[in-house]
Amino acid sequence: MQHVRILRRQVVSTVAAAILMGAGWAGVAFGFEESPELKALVDAGKLPAVEKRLPKEPLVLTPLESVGTYGGTWRTATFGGGDSEIERSIGYTRLVRWNPEWTEVIPDIAKSVEVNDNATEYTFTLREGTRWSDGEPFTADDLVWWNENVLRNTKITPAAPNWLTAGGETVKVEKLADDKVIFKFAAPNGLFLMNMATVRGSDILAAAPAHYLKQFHKDFNPDGIDALVKAAGATDWVQLFNNKIGFPGRWRDLGRPTLDAWVLTAPYNGTTQVVGERNPYYAKVDTAGNQLPYFDRITIDVMQDTQAIILKAISGEIDMQNRFIETTDARTVIVQNQEKGGYGLFIARPAWSNALLITLNQTHKNPALRAVFSNKDFRIGLSYAINREELNQLIYAGQAKPYQAAPREGTALYDEKMATQYLEYNVDLANQYLDKAGLTKHDAEGYRLGQDGKRITFAIDALTGSPIQVDALEMIQRYWRAVGIDMQPRPAERSLIFSRLQNNENDGLGWVGGGGYDFLGLLDPKWYFPHEYESSFATAWGLYYQNPKDPNAQEPSPAAKKQMDLYRQVQEAPTLEKQLAAMKELLAITRDEFYVIGTNLEPDRVGIVKTNMRNVPKVIPSTSFYMTPGPAKPETFYYQQ
Repeated sequence: MQHVRILRRQVVSTVAAAILMGAGWAGVAFGFEESPELKALVDAGKLPAVEKRLPKEPLVLTPLESVGTYGGTWRTATFGGGDSEIERSIGYTRLVRWNPEWTEVIPDIAKSVEVNDNATEYTFTLREGTRWSDGEPFTADDLVWWNENVLRNTKITPAAPNWLTAGGETVKVEKLADDKVIFKFAAPNGLFLMNMATVRGSDILAAAPAHYLKQFHKDFNPDGIDALVKAAGATDWVQLFNNKIGFPGRWRDLGRPTLDAWVLTAPYNGTTQVVGERNPYYAKVDTAGNQLPYFDRITIDVMQDTQAIILKAISGEIDMQNRFIETTDARTVIVQNQEKGGYGLFIARPAWSNALLITLNQTHKNPALRAVFSNKDFRIGLSYAINREELNQLIYAGQAKPYQAAPREGTALYDEKMATQYLEYNVDLANQYLDKAGLTKHDAEGYRLGQDGKRITFAIDALTGSPIQVDALEMIQRYWRAVGIDMQPRPAERSLIFSRLQNNENDGLGWVGGGGYDFLGLLDPKWYFPHEYESSFATAWGLYYQNPKDPNAQEPSPAAKKQMDLYRQVQEAPTLEKQLAAMKELLAITRDEFYVIGTNLEPDRVGIVKTNMRNVPKVIPSTSFYMTPGPAKPETFYYQQ
């Protein structure tokens, strides 16, 4: 067995120290402390003593600035259905997590994890005495139950997620002791722990409290399940069960036990506010032995739109948040109203590779457009036709910089040529490359003609709710018109855009570019090779990678097939060195193929934090894969009196 290897920027290191440091409480002789609210319940005989509620060796978190004080409410806001703000704040607990700096995977609820030499077996040691929020023990039996009765039950889970499969088989979890389990894969799965630290990892613990969930599972409650289905208005027991464990349904269930720092007391169920109260059995303490969290509660106001959230922020009704208020167009008003709102700023650093990338579907159903989009010279010509500096000044307030769709500078996967090629604004070069692509004929209005003799015209989809991207595309429309290309920005709702992608009915897409940090390059490579249908530069190739039998799938190019083989090597590699080596080889092909046209590297965004709130980092990565701000240790945030 070896301790899992993790990523520091451009450095490979073992996690032995990270796994063992802070694994248990070294100052037990001094005893533990708890919030006044909980102490009152203990004194009244309504709760066991804090020593009996904590694990034998609780996880010790070191506060960023100082040991905090108890009390207060953390106010945030969200909007829309199915939003993840709840999991980012209340619900970021899993077996392993990202560290705050997003440089490595570290233990969370698990005390330690060991990995065998070929990354097929992951052995987790749990913290003896860890309890669910209702006081019931959390043990290896919970994880085995999840594996056998949820993940491997095809009625509940028709197909296991890719990150929980390897060699065509679903992971098998076996109990070694009450506090030890082993996750066994049929083939190497080197990215497993990284995936578990993302949004994906919360699905395991949400479905693990067997003592609660058995009542909703027909195999364990055959006589009583029908009454529960009827009472819930569900179609059958499977729908009822999935509503209990899925997202966002699990945040509508007040009865679900949790391992999180706060326990749901007002659900996400059509109300105007979600509320979480301190978990009396939370398994973590600070360096002084105080049981965390410091805040009594979290409230999340459910708003109708982002503008309402911004207004709430500048009126002082949000305490710490970056989502929905960090957009470039909101930045000015957020910065100008700091005194009025009683807040300061922190940097919400985008993890993306590009503020706006543009894809052209090389697997288009229209032969003429497919031929044009598949021509690399055509894509190079369009790239030279974009005035990125003007975009920067008018769209991003001069805060961005020209950049292609590539990993960020300073990361292990950075490739200077990939990031900087074809960035120059040069209309002459643009026309030369478009001519080189065979598009030398023009119609009466000066637009270039395709092989079919018709004007080359196409639409670029963009989110209706992303006005910055729409505005940028309208500028690019003008740039491309100057070189004879008729592009029409097409704002649309997310569901419509994704429907077009799934059916290979898209011309092109304007979207924020992922894969900026190493972790995102490894875990979310859809802009670097045809990885899924969202790889909108070759939708049908992406469908082929996921399922060659998909009716909309097409045979990929030799270069794309090579990349698919390389990514399988990334997934199977047991060490980070081998993962990065295979990924770099894959990205070299991406660079040479130039699938995607980038515009600018997204500038830093800002979040707000009350001037008296402490232990909040000055810089926090901003991405759903990090689950901002979950890894920044919100359980240690507090108000300075």
